[in-house]
Amino acid sequence: MGGYEIFEPISLACVLPEVFPRVALYTETNGKHVLYKEESLPFTEVDRDRLLNSKTHTLFVRSGDFEEVSRFTEENLSQILQMCEEDQSAKCAALTQATTTYLKNIFTDPETAQDVERCRKLSGHLAQHISETQSIANLIRTLGEASPFAIKHSMQVAVMSMLVWSKLFPEKGDDLVDIGVAGMLHDIGMSLILKDVLEDTDYWTTPGMDEIKRHPFEGYVFLRKNGHYKELVLDAVRHHHERYFGGGYPGGLKGDEIKLSTQVIGLADMYCTLITERPTRKASTPEEAFRIIGDETHKCFSTILFYAFQAAI
Repeated sequence: MGGYEIFEPISLACVLPEVFPRVALYTETNGKHVLYKEESLPFTEVDRDRLLNSKTHTLFVRSGDFEEVSRFTEENLSQILQMCEEDQSAKCAALTQATTTYLKNIFTDPETAQDVERCRKLSGHLAQHISETQSIANLIRTLGEASPFAIKHSMQVAVMSMLVWSKLFPEKGDDLVDIGVAGMLHDIGMSLILKDVLEDTDYWTTPGMDEIKRHPFEGYVFLRKNGHYKELVLDAVRHHHERYFGGGYPGGLKGDEIKLSTQVIGLADMYCTLITERPTRKASTPEEAFRIIGDETHKCFSTILFYAFQAAI
């Protein structure tokens, strides 16, 4: 029976000793899941130290326990991050765990997006981390290749946009959380158009591009009806595929008709798409991605913004 069980990974950073939910915890050895701690026993500081000493940074829980564990992680994220203060890798792992789980919820059940404060709280944690470190390199690394394209891409766009915004417009720091929210939700319209968006390894190769191009407006309408999002967020979701010199969609806006925050998210969207492995081509290096985008700036982006974006990254 155990061979048919499905297990979900959980970062050791999220397993707070003594207060973590009483669920069975497993390690992985040679591709097999081995029981480490029965659900009747508490997880202790001794357990944590033992696992760290053995260089075990990921535990596994049964899929039926994952929702409870995820809820615990999100509700206790402040305490978890404080515990990881001296370990940036662990901190990034905890942030990634909480945020990607949220994004999975969003793409599986878009109605989850009605909880605006949940999204803002997660974005706030990301904003604080980025403001303190002025880097997203560790966050990007912890995403891993196993994440579904939609989740990985959305988090990449969020943290990339936040990093650039914090560096280019420090005087507009009050908008940083909403920049993160917009980045996380910019493709929510995809979940309304594609039936199994998390199974799609690259929705840009999906047949029916006319249908796919509906996603910005569909996402905008959905969020406007199902939450109290700020205009910055709604505008970015609706117009992140507009192009500075025209020819974008859905409104055919150009130049300063496109809000600066939306331009930043649109540029991050293209950059993150290029640096991600896709079925139709290999991931571009950052240098290659900037060269490709640079060749397109006369059609797509403000030259001034492009060079500022490149310098910030």
